[in-house]
Amino acid sequence: MQPEKLSPLLVLALMVAGCAASTAAAPGEPATPPAAAARAERTNPATLVATGEPRRCIPTRSSVQTRPAGDAVLMFRTGSNSWFRNDLRGTCPAMARDLTLVFRSVSTQYCDIDQFEVVDPVSGMTFGTCALGAFTPVKVPRGTNF
Repeated sequence: MQPEKLSPLLVLALMVAGCAASTAAAPGEPATPPAAAARAERTNPATLVATGEPRRCIPTRSSVQTRPAGDAVLMFRTGSNSWFRNDLRGTCPAMARDLTLVFRSVSTQYCDIDQFEVVDPVSGMTFGTCALGAFTPVKVPRGTNF
């Protein structure tokens, strides 16, 4: 009766060992942690093809979405599939923490002189203020991950 009780444990141990073996690096190759592999799959915004000249401002519409793409680039999506890459005026490391970006614009446009705060929506704590740069229209292929 003992072997019957151990066989499910043995099967589980083999399954876990198989999973661990599938993520291990081949001999001579450095191991890649899962989090680093997920980041590697993200699209580098510098590789996106520009579709026009950089501009100082873009209109603020209700359908504007922002997505951080590193600590120095913010992607703006306007309309159905119009994208702008904004190269910030310096780095904004707190932006990568999945916090809320708060823009305090009094205009109907986002411009290269505007600033935004990186805020924790739960505590209201501010993690820094960052400044927008020029807006470059870019082509973003379907399936792109920032």
